[in-house]
Amino acid sequence: MNVQQLTSLILTRLKQVIGLYAFVLIPMWGMFFLNEIVLFGVWNIFGIVPRTVDLGSIVGIFASWTMHGNFPHLLGNTVTLLQILFLFGLFENNAYRTIVKLIVASGVVTWIIGSPLSIHIGASGLCFAMLGFMIGGALFARRWGYLLACIVMGTGYWLTIKQGLMPQPGVSFAGHFGGLGIGLLLGANSKHAYTNTINRY
Repeated sequence: MNVQQLTSLILTRLKQVIGLYAFVLIPMWGMFFLNEIVLFGVWNIFGIVPRTVDLGSIVGIFASWTMHGNFPHLLGNTVTLLQILFLFGLFENNAYRTIVKLIVASGVVTWIIGSPLSIHIGASGLCFAMLGFMIGGALFARRWGYLLACIVMGTGYWLTIKQGLMPQPGVSFAGHFGGLGIGLLLGANSKHAYTNTINRY
């Protein structure tokens, strides 16, 4: 790969980073303020209710990442996503498709393993799914970009995982654990698709 190709690849990936920020963060922030100002909190009742088959819970599987209980909840997830989306934008060839897959997969797992009669909202399940995907890709699929990211950001990752997996009142352990687990699984199985994409360059 010559300098011109490398420069083009870097610019393409930086554009993807910006696109991912818009793809994930604009719906999160937009729905938060729409919910607060126009919907008066009604949007949050469509969170994931484990093992309940109704319209609200089905919507939650796909959209609970846009639901947040308060501004600190939204801000905390945003800070985490700013870092992880940046790394995804740099290293993931199919970033948009992968993120959609992680949203749905983490939502389904939360629906399966969550406590009954609880409602799960927030983007932290997606955050943990993306962390798991990068760790799984680094450890099992030999994706060296993610391995480098895990090493450089390692302390922050492990602290986030440790804190997120400690059961706490009002915190979705099922969302965190389920997201991390399904992310690890999908990341570990991402080698084949990743290799095929790289070979086209």
